[in-house]
Amino acid sequence: MHGSPIQIGSISLQGFEVPASVRFGGRQRLVVHNLAGGQRFVERLGPDDGELAFQGTFSGPNAQARVRAFDNLRLSGAIVWLSWETFRRPVVVKSFIADYHSPWWIPYTVSCVVTHQTGVGREQASTGFSLVAADLQSAALANGGSTVSLSQLQTAISQPNALTVGTSNQAQAIAAVGAALDSVSGQIALQSSLLIGIEPEDSDPENLSLAIASVVTSAGLLAGAVAAGSYIGRIGATLRG
Repeated sequence: MHGSPIQIGSISLQGFEVPASVRFGGRQRLVVHNLAGGQRFVERLGPDDGELAFQGTFSGPNAQARVRAFDNLRLSGAIVWLSWETFRRPVVVKSFIADYHSPWWIPYTVSCVVTHQTGVGREQASTGFSLVAADLQSAALANGGSTVSLSQLQTAISQPNALTVGTSNQAQAIAAVGAALDSVSGQIALQSSLLIGIEPEDSDPENLSLAIASVVTSAGLLAGAVAAGSYIGRIGATLRG
């Protein structure tokens, strides 16, 4: 980068002050929900920029004055623009370390925090996804052991703009909620009918034990289906806003 323009606030770096490189980047904030059956829902919360860092050397008769000017950026805590080549970031100088050798030769290192991260979703959208993800996980846990699949619903709500009103992805997610509720309703009807029809044929202990086991299984699946239905219904309400 030597010789290329780089500016932070009102300070335009020049000569040996220009860093050989600028370290930048970051990560995507994710919440991973591991669901029953090995399924996974990844909630994307937006980018999280790492600190911007670079180093150089102030030199010449104005080295001390320029060091003071740069350190004043740190002291002020002001939000300033850091620009180099085609990149531009609003930053706060987090740390500025000068290694004083002589009045005309002062190496430095600096790190900056990016104040605005492009692409971060609205807080409301993040909250909505958090609610949907939590309800989906609860529905999957309640639905454990049944033949009702929630994979279509999981796929639909993980699409971009699933919570954005008026988009095709939102419509598909709402349709997937309806399909999941239909499947859950079928499970409720099935287990209810099985409970009504279970009767021991005689007082034989083995038959009675089998009947009780069937009752326990059906009752558990019925309760799970009812709970899953309530969570899925709330997902639908969240999707509709």
